Amino acid sequence: MPKLKIFLSHAKADGTTPARRLRDYIYSQTQLAAFYDENDIAFGSVFSRVLQTDLRANETAALIAVRTARYATRPWCRREVAQFRRPGPDPLPGQAPNRWRLHPTLVVDALEAGRQTAGIPELGNSPCIRWNDGAPDQEEQVITTVLRDVMLGAFHSACAAAIAPAKDQIILNWIPDPTTLLHLPDVRQGRELQLIHPGRGMSGLELDVLSEFFGNLTFRSFEETLT
Repeated sequence: MPKLKIFLSHAKADGTTPARRLRDYIYSQTQLAAFYDENDIAFGSVFSRVLQTDLRANETAALIAVRTARYATRPWCRREVAQFRRPGPDPLPGQAPNRWRLHPTLVVDALEAGRQTAGIPELGNSPCIRWNDGAPDQEEQVITTVLRDVMLGAFHSACAAAIAPAKDQIILNWIPDPTTLLHLPDVRQGRELQLIHPGRGMSGLELDVLSEFFGNLTFRSFEETLT
């Protein structure tokens, strides 16, 4: 079986140091693999094709976005995040794609003090860890956090598999946000749907905002559905 891979997205202008340290930690301290463009895009390769293949590969379990001042201005960084944050169907054999899967994204905030940068809507509600070059065990904290989120996503997919959806239901393995929901064809078409999602960690305020934006959707958590 291929190793699970972590995609390291970073701007070469100012995000190389954290990305290299995370790459080195992955290969020296774990049994994972890392996608790091200097190592994994061969000279003369079609850059966009290599990125798209690796971002959507089954073994790519998560993306770490090293967010620096220049990150949001780099088209390829934005394209990596947008591509990875696009949900994919997760149907059981012989069934329609009522279930959708999204692999986790972790933001490593490596902004220097006082620096300003643009927002990135595609990152949605991705969790964030502040990077500090001098902090002990920084790499371990980042990789442990992203692995926890990978396992949580797999658990949510297993929960989704235990639910038999009706025709007007869609099941997600992630906590929804506006950007990811707009990738779902039935949502874009304005269908009246019940959207079943992992409920933990989602505040009532977030649900109110989603209900206001998506008036045709009714939101229901796994706990409400399975009990």
